[in-house]
Formats: sequence, structure tokens, C-alpha cells
Amino acid sequence: MGLRDSVKVATDWLLGRDEPKPPDPDKTVEAGWVPQWQSQMICDLLNAEGVPAVVTDDYGLNPMMTTREPMARIFVTEDRKAEAEEIIGDFLGHPPRHRGL
Repeated sequence: MGLRDSVKVATDWLLGRDEPKPPDPDKTVEAGWVPQWQSQMICDLLNAEGVPAVVTDDYGLNPMMTTREPMARIFVTEDRKAEAEEIIGDFLGHPPRHRGL
């Protein structure tokens, strides 16, 4: 380990930057923010592919601010997120969007 590596390790430790944690199979994360009319089809597709998923309608205060149609959110476990995003992307033809707060 050179001096530069030692300084980086010390700086990361001082600033509280930790190594990335592995995906947690007990944590639920958003895999995609999709049009509501497609959400149940995507959720069924994910479940058929062996990726446990749930869908919830996304009711915003003003749905016209970020989208022109009703939207839904697809949730999966954190360890299956990459696989779910790939399946959703194949279904949609583009990477899934995520709802910005």
C-alpha cells in the first residue's frame, strides 16, 4: 500500500465513508416508476420470472407536474433490484424511470 492509498484510507475513515454494503435481501427498494396501466403486467412478469415484486399506485398531490398519466411504483428486494430493472427494461424497451422526490 502506497502513501496515496494510505491517505485515501485515512481520509475515508475521518469523513465516515464506508465501503459499499452488499445488497440486503430484507430491504425493499423501488425497481421502477411506470405507467399505472402497465404496472400489474410488469409485476406479474417479475413474479413469473422468480423475482418477488409488489406494485403500488403512486398518488401525488399534482400528477400533472411530473407526468401526464397515473403512475405506479414497483418494489422488489434490494438483492434482486438489478435483475428486476433488467426485466422491466426489456418489457418497456428502455430503462425504467425512478420517481424523484
